[in-house]
Amino acid sequence: MHTIKKYANRKLYHTALKQYITLDGISTLVRRGEPVEIIDNETGQNITAQILAQVALGGPSPLPIAVLTSLIQAGNDTLSGLRRTLASAIGGGDEVDEEIARRLDALVHSGAIAPDEHERMLALLAPHRAPAASPPSMLPSASDIERLREQIDALAALVGQLQAERGRRQPPEV
Repeated sequence: MHTIKKYANRKLYHTALKQYITLDGISTLVRRGEPVEIIDNETGQNITAQILAQVALGGPSPLPIAVLTSLIQAGNDTLSGLRRTLASAIGGGDEVDEEIARRLDALVHSGAIAPDEHERMLALLAPHRAPAASPPSMLPSASDIERLREQIDALAALVGQLQAERGRRQPPEV
């Protein structure tokens, strides 16, 4: 673990190497997969997250202003909120949602999770994904629709006949 202290003059000091380190130096350590811990020398508070955010945003391609604004406004919002923000800023959210759905489908097919668990996880991980179309067995066929029309016509004729028998035939309301 690389321990780095941040002094009041904003300089960062690598305690093991006994020398100052820049944000670029910290970036190099992180890219190599080495763990870092950054401590405020005055308060003793762990400020690793704040400094790593500076490192991430100080690179050659900073995040768009809209993403940064949304992150600040979101505060402690959910991870899915962050994913939506990033997906809208860089595109590709639909592909991510489809991949999540595909992998959950595979888990259901293999028996690793139940279908109701699939739906719950999909709602959590891809909340803005368009709902899947109804299964074909749930959709009425053309013959079902035609049969319903015939029944409606028969009922309308019966109502008309009953009204005529009572002598108070009224035009149907539209």
